[in-house]
Amino acid sequence: MTCEQAREISIVELLQNCNIHPQYVRGKDYWYLSPLRDEKTPSFKVNAKLNLYYDHGSGQGGDIIDLGRLLFQCDTKALLQKLGSEHLLFHPQQSVERNAHRARNVTPETKQPVIQITSTKDLGSNVAISQYLQNRGIDLSIARQYCKEVYYQVGGKSYYAAGFENRSGGYELRGPHFKGSSSPKDITHIHSGHKSVCVLEGFMDFLSLLTLRKQMPVQSDFLVLNSVSLADRSLDILKDYRTAFIYPDRDEAGKKLMEKYQDAGLNCVDASSIYRNHKDLNELLMASKSTEKQIKKQQTFKKSGGLHF
Repeated sequence: MTCEQAREISIVELLQNCNIHPQYVRGKDYWYLSPLRDEKTPSFKVNAKLNLYYDHGSGQGGDIIDLGRLLFQCDTKALLQKLGSEHLLFHPQQSVERNAHRARNVTPETKQPVIQITSTKDLGSNVAISQYLQNRGIDLSIARQYCKEVYYQVGGKSYYAAGFENRSGGYELRGPHFKGSSSPKDITHIHSGHKSVCVLEGFMDFLSLLTLRKQMPVQSDFLVLNSVSLADRSLDILKDYRTAFIYPDRDEAGKKLMEKYQDAGLNCVDASSIYRNHKDLNELLMASKSTEKQIKKQQTFKKSGGLHF
């Protein structure tokens, strides 16, 4: 079996053969308890259309080759032999987009970036990117200060996404159907000379916080992890601050993040109480936007005397 033939195999079917089943399914997304680490809340996603996985807890992802090597603890050659074994019966994955967005940035076979940035532009020229951010509740005037339109190629095909740059020059990339990053993966530190810092797991949470506090801007520096797996890289930076306000997701990974910072002796404050009924800041923002729409609808109804045309 070749690598290309292996990529025809459905990741969902591979996991099923390993007696690993999804906790729930939403559209084309299959959510699992990660088979690569211990967790209680499913954060391991497989997109059945693209045939790619992404482990939100570790910040890693890729195609069936990437997953298979980790799952079976073997190299590519041994994996291909295993997948080609008559003891494992698979059917081809039917998707013309299966190789479009490989979340891992480097493959052992080529040693070349899978995601290649071709250009970046200021937000505003690409309506689809702007609409995606607005659909997430993000104020575009705020997003323009920190995000770019990023145009990139994967396997010779061109794509675009909202991009957030890290301190090493890589980009976190987000779109309606894609979550990934270009190489190198790193944290983002926005230093403005304040004595306190707000720490957020991802840039959507960062933009959500700024949107929620648009009328009363947060007077603080910011540190965006871009993955909880990169938390260790933030420790030396955070030790220089008087106070670190942490905005973890309300899940097991978020709890471990708080424990890591507390064990490191940081003067940190768990700020997640402001979204106690939601998983994260963006979910809170989306809920507040929905409430605002309901209020405006009711006000319009009253002004019209209950008549709608």
